[in-house]
Amino acid sequence: MFKPLIAGITALSLTLATTTPLHAQGMNRDDVGKLIFGLAAIAVIGAAIDQNRDRDRDRRTQVHQTPQWNDAHRNNTWSDLNREHQNTQNSRRALPHACLRTVETRFGHQGLFGKQCLERNYRHVNRLPDRCAVRIYTNDGPRRGFDPLCLREQGFRSDRRH
Repeated sequence: MFKPLIAGITALSLTLATTTPLHAQGMNRDDVGKLIFGLAAIAVIGAAIDQNRDRDRDRRTQVHQTPQWNDAHRNNTWSDLNREHQNTQNSRRALPHACLRTVETRFGHQGLFGKQCLERNYRHVNRLPDRCAVRIYTNDGPRRGFDPLCLREQGFRSDRRH
């Protein structure tokens, strides 16, 4: 709403600012009137184009899938065909809390999912992101494992049931 108004005011101010030099160049009032009319026409066309773009954005709609009612196989419940698949994916993302260790380094305490513990207690160690694998040098020697903050950013969580 304000863009065409501001464009018109800008065009008018530029036109009025340039009228004094036009008199010095020898332009008469008819030429100045034609120039003002041309600039006003350009401002109106620009406003119409901008308004048309706004209408095009409003016309775009997002398609949302709605749950389907499935009487035949689900005993009058909403369709949840992917529930089993989603549960297995979520269980893959839950790491055993028993493998979360706090190790002491020369920079202070740091959390770490121990690699050997995960290999014993977690079936999908090979699916953990390589970028989260770390080697931490502790007072008792180097420890290999996975950074808990990095794993959390990648969508993994600690399963606190154990």
